[in-house]
Amino acid sequence: MTTTAAFEFLLSDERERLIYGVFKRLHLTPLHPQYQDFLQESRIIFVEAYLAYQKRHPTMENEHDLMLFAYQRIRWRLLDMLRKEQQHRSNCQSMDSMLNDESDAPLSFDLADPATRDTEEETVNCELYERLLQECTENEAKYLRESFLFMRPITQIAKMHGVSRQSVYNWRTGVQRKAKIIFAADDSAASKSLSA
Repeated sequence: MTTTAAFEFLLSDERERLIYGVFKRLHLTPLHPQYQDFLQESRIIFVEAYLAYQKRHPTMENEHDLMLFAYQRIRWRLLDMLRKEQQHRSNCQSMDSMLNDESDAPLSFDLADPATRDTEEETVNCELYERLLQECTENEAKYLRESFLFMRPITQIAKMHGVSRQSVYNWRTGVQRKAKIIFAADDSAASKSLSA
C-alpha cells in the first residue's frame, strides 16, 4: 500500500478523530502555539504507523489493533516532541537569565549535578570560550556568544544585530584567527613541556 492510500485511509470514516483523541490526552488545544505543526506531524506519524503495521500484518484484518498501534505511535512521538520543546525552552530561559544578569559576576558553566557532565570536554570548551571571549572585539564577542551558547545561524545573528551577513562572517573570521593563535600557543607550550 502506498502513502497516498494510507492518507486516504486516515481521512475516511472520521478516523482522524484518533489524532484529536491523542491531543486531548496530551492536553494540546488549538491555543497551543505549535498546534497546527503537531497536527500535521500526527498525520504523518499515522501514515508511518499504518505502513509499519501493514508490513507486520499484510492482511490488515483488525482495524481496531491498527488504530491502537497508531494511537500509541502518535502519542509517544508527540510526547518526545513536547519534551524536546520544553527542554529547549528551559535551556533558553536559563541562558537568557544568566546572560541578562546585571551583576559583575563571571559566567559560570557549572552544572548542578557533577555526575551529568563530560568534565574533560566541557572544561576544555568552557576554557576555550572564556579565553576567546577575552581576546575578541565587541562584535566578535557577539558572534561567539550567539553561535557558541545559542547555536544560532549567521543569518539570524545578522538580523538580531541589524548588520549584514558579511559583517557577521567577518566577525567569525576574527574569532577563527584568534582561536588559531590560542591553539598554536597551546601546542607550543605542550611541545615544550614534553621536551623538558
